[in-house]
Amino acid sequence: MSQDTTPQVTRGYKKKARTRQALLDAALNIYAEKGVGELMLNELAEKAAVSNGTVYNYFNSREAVLEAVGMELADQFSHQITRLSQGIDNGAERLSVGVRLFIQQARKDPTWAGAVVSVFHYDSRMRTAVADNLRRDLQLGLQQGCFHYRSEAIALALVASATTGMMTAILDGYDQPDGDAQLAEMLLLALGVTASEADRIAYQALPLSEQAPADANPKKRRRGRPRKTE
Repeated sequence: MSQDTTPQVTRGYKKKARTRQALLDAALNIYAEKGVGELMLNELAEKAAVSNGTVYNYFNSREAVLEAVGMELADQFSHQITRLSQGIDNGAERLSVGVRLFIQQARKDPTWAGAVVSVFHYDSRMRTAVADNLRRDLQLGLQQGCFHYRSEAIALALVASATTGMMTAILDGYDQPDGDAQLAEMLLLALGVTASEADRIAYQALPLSEQAPADANPKKRRRGRPRKTE
């Protein structure tokens, strides 16, 4: 009997997983378009092309949807940061890579960025997941003598708030090609990194597999600020 029922259970599980993911994707789009407070479960059903009853099989309230979306975004953050940080053992460099990743991703995917900004301010679990990664980088940089700050909590708030603030600016139409590096440099300076090191770290090339298309320009300088033209 077990050999006959196992494939059916597997197919059912996969179908439920696909439906749940469709609901999360639909919620992300609603949050990005309207904000966290505007999601209605019947609209979520329509957006995901499922019945109202199906929505209630997965989420019994708007708060439950918000929590699930927050955890989904937190997982995305963790995986992206981990990929970019592989082989990097300097806390300041790891933090710079993470900040620049968020900004570059916001450029490439405004829907994702809008959802991140909306959910970040409302869902404590997502803030905790992001803070765990940031905290490790801050502590590593402090141990290595790269960072100099009195309060870890304030340092965490500084980096997180500045990054989501820059993402909001991009969504509002303000951006510039090296805005991610400029933000990283400012944060490194605020955390006690020397000016020369902050400049070097913030503008160093990211792994090719993770760079935004504009970073593929072979004429992009490798380190230091871009030269100003009159």
